Amino acid sequence: MPTSAAIPTTDRRSSTGQGTNAERVGVEFIALLGLMMGITALSVDIMLPALPQIEEHYKLDNINDQQLVIVSYMLGFGLGQLIFGPFSDRFGRKPVLFFGMSIYMGATIAAVTAVNFELHLIGRLIQGAAGGAGRVIAVAIVRDRFAGRAMARVMSFVMMIFIMIPVVAPAIGAGLLLFGPWQWTFWFLLGVAVILVVWMSFRLVETRPEEKRTALTFGTLRSAAAATVTNRQTLCYMVTVGLTLAPLLAYIATSQQIFVGLYRIDAWFPVAFGGVALCTIAASLTNARLVQTQGMRRMSHGAILALLILALLLSVTAVFDQPPLFLLLAFLGASFFAVSLCFPNFNALAMEPHGAIVGTASSIVGFTSTVIGSLIGWAIGMAYDGTVLPLTLGFAACAAGSIITILLAEPNRFMKKTV
Repeated sequence: MPTSAAIPTTDRRSSTGQGTNAERVGVEFIALLGLMMGITALSVDIMLPALPQIEEHYKLDNINDQQLVIVSYMLGFGLGQLIFGPFSDRFGRKPVLFFGMSIYMGATIAAVTAVNFELHLIGRLIQGAAGGAGRVIAVAIVRDRFAGRAMARVMSFVMMIFIMIPVVAPAIGAGLLLFGPWQWTFWFLLGVAVILVVWMSFRLVETRPEEKRTALTFGTLRSAAAATVTNRQTLCYMVTVGLTLAPLLAYIATSQQIFVGLYRIDAWFPVAFGGVALCTIAASLTNARLVQTQGMRRMSHGAILALLILALLLSVTAVFDQPPLFLLLAFLGASFFAVSLCFPNFNALAMEPHGAIVGTASSIVGFTSTVIGSLIGWAIGMAYDGTVLPLTLGFAACAAGSIITILLAEPNRFMKKTV
């Protein structure tokens, strides 16, 4: 991939944390970090067309149990971030990333060869835990090199690559099913993991030099964890990230049931899912362009408020009748747009107070937000009753909770044009 195209941003931090435009970051750097984060999105969304086959293969009693294929991965993903962050602070980003991807490949093989559904879920849990290495280390690498609005801008471009994966993942999954059984999706994931390992072996530069590595002791972990969870800004924003993630996970887990089971668009399911996900690309470009002038708070706070209003309006419609497909797609597209304005900024605001312990802080933020999102998302998904009302109410409740949490964190800075 060419590196001549570049994103102007910074590697040095000014006293305000906004950088000095000292470096231009290549497209390859953005793409590599996007894939590191995106292997989780791929591992989740590529499975959606295969869920009915997995349900049939393991002879599940409850149709909603197929959602556990998604939920188990995400729970493991949260746990993995808690583990790999501190280790990357101690041993460096690349060695820990290699270790995590090795476990990912082994767990992929275990999941695809599992003789029963319980062992399959254990494989998915471990696969998700190993996939957490990519997410937490990608965020740590960005935080190693950038701060403030520069960090939010780079994260927007990384998230744009990350978000492109759900656009194509269900289509890839459906395409694989045309030529083979559901197991082929796992062999595809194994191949992507091998490509990622080879790519980062040759092209990823270590951003945690020896002199900056911290000792991995119980005392240092306790101090880093205490510094993270006792910071009000970090604590509240990582809860907000989890609340924002929850309805998205519920939508992903139930999308096959909604689009295929409820709206009967079997062949068009990957197109509908991918079309909704396309809205996130526009949001990432918008955030990258405007965050430098409008600030992270105005962008993310305005987006979560808009999401609350949209969700309430569609919930009222869903109470009386099933919304037409075009209206549901419009809502989901707008919701993905809003959430994509929230994620990079909420994450950047959660990480902003931490520099020396960025790996540990990133792992705690990632673990907490993912567990919150997975458990609440699972609850919303399991409430699926053949209508879209549980999903729309879930979006509304989580958006309202996010706003309350933001107000608890910094009541005088809501919607303010600040860093």
